[in-house]
Amino acid sequence: MNVGKDIFRLLRRLRSSSPAGFIRYLWLKLQGKAIMVTGSCHGCGSCCSAICLEGDKGWLRSEKSLQRIIEKYPEYGRFIVIGRDTQGFLLFRCTWCTAEGTCSSYEERLPLCRRYPESSLVFAGGRLLTGCGYRFAEVVPFEKVLRRELKKTK
Repeated sequence: MNVGKDIFRLLRRLRSSSPAGFIRYLWLKLQGKAIMVTGSCHGCGSCCSAICLEGDKGWLRSEKSLQRIIEKYPEYGRFIVIGRDTQGFLLFRCTWCTAEGTCSSYEERLPLCRRYPESSLVFAGGRLLTGCGYRFAEVVPFEKVLRRELKKTK
């Protein structure tokens, strides 16, 4: 067990979490649980219409930080600011999202789009939008269950 690595991971989680999200993260760790994404995409396009973006120093709160991201990754220029969420994070809309809620260039979508939704959304204080086919579930990770069952057979 590498304590330094664990502390670094904990500090990184704290930086990108809301206060409530960090408490939930710690509570899940104490219970030996994790967040698992369940369900499937319904193709509503809601995730493309009001999304928070994360930069090097956490969730974006200023247009200046968005410009720094675009300088490094020009493909992020497809996002436009549409407002702020209740925590002050910028909300974005993807200009590649069609009126039907689909991506106009599905094969060229960004990695963050391919991975949506990530469990880190829960800890950042985010939520899935109404109508989204995905859900977050608190579960005991399979590896932990497997290890426990293997110990029983010894």
